[in-house]
Amino acid sequence: MRLHHLTLQAFGPFRAHESVDFDTLRQGGLFLVHGATGAGKSTVFDAVCFALYGYVPGLKPRHPLSLRSHHADPATATRVELEFTMAGRRLRITRTPQQEKPGRATPLQATAHLAQRHTDTASGHHTWKPLASGHQETSNEITALLGMSREQFCQVVLLPQGEFATFLRSDAKDRTAVLSRLFGTRRFTAVQHWLADHAKERGRLRDEALAGMWREADRIRHTVTTAGVTTAADTPSPENPNLTPAQIHHWARTLRTAATTAHASAEAALAAARERHTAATKHAETVHALAERQSRHRTATEALAHLHAKAGHFEAMERALERARSAEPVRALLEGLDAADRDHATAADTLAEARRNLPDPHTDGSDADLATAENRLSADTGQLEVLRQDEARAAELTATLTALDAELQEAEADQQEITDWLAQADDERAAHTARLRAAQEAHTESVRLGAALPQLELRLAAARRRDALTGKCAKARLKADTLKEAALTAGQQARELLDRRLEGMAGELAGQLEADRPCPVCGSAAHPRPATAAKDHPTREEAAAADKEYRRADKAWQKAEQDAVKYATEAEAAREQAGDTTAADLLQHHRDTERAHTALLNAAADTAPAEEQLTLFDKTRTARTDELTAVGKRIGDYRARRETHSDEADLLRRRLQEALGEHPTIDDRITHLNARRTTITAARRAIQHADTTAATLARARRNAGGQATEAGFDSLPDARKALLPRERITALAAEIATWHTEQTAWTATLTDPAVAAAAAQDPADPKAADAALAAATDNLATATSAETTTSTCCRILTAHLDDLTTHTADLEPLTEEYERAQHLADLAAGTSTDNQLRMHLEAYVLAARLEDVAQAANARLTRMSSGRYQLFHTDARTGRGRSGLGLEILDQWTGQTRDTRTLSGGESFFASLALALGLADVVAHEAGGSRLDTLFIDEGFGSLDEDTLDEVLQVLDELRSHSRAVGVVSHVADLRRRIPTQMQVRKNENGSTIRALECAPAH
Repeated sequence: MRLHHLTLQAFGPFRAHESVDFDTLRQGGLFLVHGATGAGKSTVFDAVCFALYGYVPGLKPRHPLSLRSHHADPATATRVELEFTMAGRRLRITRTPQQEKPGRATPLQATAHLAQRHTDTASGHHTWKPLASGHQETSNEITALLGMSREQFCQVVLLPQGEFATFLRSDAKDRTAVLSRLFGTRRFTAVQHWLADHAKERGRLRDEALAGMWREADRIRHTVTTAGVTTAADTPSPENPNLTPAQIHHWARTLRTAATTAHASAEAALAAARERHTAATKHAETVHALAERQSRHRTATEALAHLHAKAGHFEAMERALERARSAEPVRALLEGLDAADRDHATAADTLAEARRNLPDPHTDGSDADLATAENRLSADTGQLEVLRQDEARAAELTATLTALDAELQEAEADQQEITDWLAQADDERAAHTARLRAAQEAHTESVRLGAALPQLELRLAAARRRDALTGKCAKARLKADTLKEAALTAGQQARELLDRRLEGMAGELAGQLEADRPCPVCGSAAHPRPATAAKDHPTREEAAAADKEYRRADKAWQKAEQDAVKYATEAEAAREQAGDTTAADLLQHHRDTERAHTALLNAAADTAPAEEQLTLFDKTRTARTDELTAVGKRIGDYRARRETHSDEADLLRRRLQEALGEHPTIDDRITHLNARRTTITAARRAIQHADTTAATLARARRNAGGQATEAGFDSLPDARKALLPRERITALAAEIATWHTEQTAWTATLTDPAVAAAAAQDPADPKAADAALAAATDNLATATSAETTTSTCCRILTAHLDDLTTHTADLEPLTEEYERAQHLADLAAGTSTDNQLRMHLEAYVLAARLEDVAQAANARLTRMSSGRYQLFHTDARTGRGRSGLGLEILDQWTGQTRDTRTLSGGESFFASLALALGLADVVAHEAGGSRLDTLFIDEGFGSLDEDTLDEVLQVLDELRSHSRAVGVVSHVADLRRRIPTQMQVRKNENGSTIRALECAPAH
């Protein structure tokens, strides 16, 4: 994969539109990314990762809203676009995270678009055609193209030195987590879990078969115990586990044989019991039939004697029945006579009640008198109907006067309320004016304090700088003085060494003389008395080293002196700005001013409401004044109308009082007259009805007497006495017929030959026959129960024996499968004794990957360490723990291996760098061998000395072979001189910007 161009907008610290041209940076092969801390160097690579995968690097995904720049304009959308080539295809991906938009209640959702560039061979024009859209679809397409996950991409393309320094020193558990995420070996953990679950399942099936065998054995034991079947073989139970399945099976077969024998005996006993029960049943049936005939003969004899004794009673009943049937034609006339008598009595009572209700003087009047009174009442009612309009008008006037009184009272109350309100209006307006004046004064004071707050903030910041720089000045001055003494001491030592060397220079030159060779000083070839150098004479190297140490100490002193002067100057400038007031006092003064400013702003906010309230009050007072005038006019109108209506109402009231008398209304008067007329009408109807019922009663009495004479009765009372209710006549006829029927039936029973023959025999004894049958029945039930029990026992034993055979047949292969599955699960989990290293399956796979990583890392580590160090994977166990992912460093100078945590800072850097590069190669190979033409290496170069830095840069320079671009992220100033192609990330108060330098100036 090769990166071409990155564009980011309102992303992270970048406020506006920024772009990175990786094609330009690739021309130098190796390029440097530098900038101040927090400028956004890592954000550039976060944008690359976000464009490809929709997430930024890190242990936990960041919230989408946190990706947006806080410096960006609200109208500028956050957006990242990346162009890259993968497998010969030029692709462009554009993403926007979820982000807020002004004017929307809900945030904009994230978007993603992937397109491929197509070139027209004829015109050379480029067009982009979409491949995917949407977050999930685009991420799936990118993962399929790159062949690696987000974690693998971040580990292969952006080499995080800090993480791999931690990885270098971490334990096996932490290394497992990192390598498992990169190589995707969780499937081996899944295999390990599957093996464990499979072993549990096999064990469960084995236990079920074993439990089933004991369950069937227990059921067999319970069945034979219930049936009373026994055997001499040992009875198996879970408390006696020494019995084998074969012995348990033999015990069960023996019991089934015994049960079969017992069932045969029970069947023979049941057949004999059935024969005895059949004979006893037949004998009992014969005895019961004889006893029943003898009982019938005795019952018939007694019944006939009883019927003959009642013969006189039934003859009297027959005579009464005959008289009742003769009186039946008179029944209807007698009932009509009784009804007419009742009607006449009721009419007489009604007439008496009606006369009692009549008013005086009509209580004894005739029908004609009552008719005259009724007509007179109707005439009076007609005259009252004429006065209804006067009554309605009077009621209307009364309602009008009541309403006028209420309205007049309400208007007078309104007049008083408005008068009272206007009386206190001046005081209320003064209160509104005072409120407005206070809000305006608060606004003026808040403006003054608001202008003073920035100056206070500047003084507070200056006071804090002054206090911080005061401490730094003291430390810097102490450091400068210390370094000055060290420089003076180093200078004195260097001069002393130089003086001593100059004093002993003759001896040093004499030591260089050779026979027959001229002296470099005098030119003589003879050296009669050469000088002798002192034993402690300093060498040239010692003098040069002392001078070098002096120059280093002097340079450090000058640098510390410059720092001390700089801190002192900055502290004095801060003191001039802040004055002598303490930072705490300034902070308290600032807080008090802020609180006062906030309170004034709150008070000033009341200006507009106060003005609005004052204007509203003035409008209200004008309206209330106009309203008072209108209410006065309305009161005068009410009083004039009331006087007019009152006169008319008095005239109508006098006219109605004359017509109504003591009644309040015309309706009440008419109701009273109608009630009297209704009473008279009812009395007339009662007189007429009484006369009619008297005539009907006389006619009914004559008809009934004539019919009784024709029926043969002496008088009407004699016929009424002979008459019986129809139900009684029917009952007498039925009772007489039953008497005759029973005599005939009992006579037929006595003449039956079988009954007569049974009566001639000795009395039967059914109780003895029943006792014999009961004994035979009990014997049959006992035999049947025994046969059923033994038969059921044989059937159940056969079923349980089949189940027992199944369980014992399944137990042996299930046991073998369980032991094999458990052994594999223990091997995969590292708990088996056969797994001597106690290494679980995933750790075993990762150990092989770690060996590949260490081998790939050593190809570069050997170069970086000048052949001194090599990394080795070790599967040695640490204490009682597991083994598998250990790392050791081999020191070629000593031939000893040691823990990676013993490496120094610089050694840890290039070892972790080699480890990161090696891991990147192995991960890329695992991901399908995708070529990665762009790599980024994170911070860590500051811990290297000059020679080691050269070795590391040579190794990195080799990575850019075959058009590969390598980006180095570092603060080391020396790298700006060594790497001319650079990308600078700068920050200020408005956000960060990116500037690419193809050939940066040397530093």
